[in-house]
Amino acid sequence: MEIYVLSPRRLQSIHEWQQAVDKYDFPIRFDLRIDFDKVSGFLPLQFRGKLSGFECDHWGIKDIEETYDQVTIDPHFKHALAFRWGGDFSELVSALQAAAYAVATDGVVFDCQEGEINSATRAVEVARETEAALPQIEATMERALDEFKSKK
Repeated sequence: MEIYVLSPRRLQSIHEWQQAVDKYDFPIRFDLRIDFDKVSGFLPLQFRGKLSGFECDHWGIKDIEETYDQVTIDPHFKHALAFRWGGDFSELVSALQAAAYAVATDGVVFDCQEGEINSATRAVEVARETEAALPQIEATMERALDEFKSKK
């Protein structure tokens, strides 16, 4: 899955990004030694004290406009930061919480699967809702896996 933060400006460091995340008491911790300008590919972090992360890349707004021509992007947005994750639910929650980046940059979150642009405030709400639902999601997946294994 993939989302993008579209914004008029970008943060200057991972430290700045961590400060944005900390304002919401999200349980993710970036490695502050990472050079934000060079972020490309898997971005490791700690989620609730355990290794997690997600794919993260800087994109140009033109790349987004060309790839997703059905979406209208506010012309004052000049930067895009891509967040991608697979089937790991801690990666999902980490990516959603890292979208606090949108608040810090006066941006929005583009959910390309849904074709929707959400406010930064809504992105924070989704991150909170998803984290709260995580134990239930994990328990449901565990039951489904157990059931699958027992049918083998």
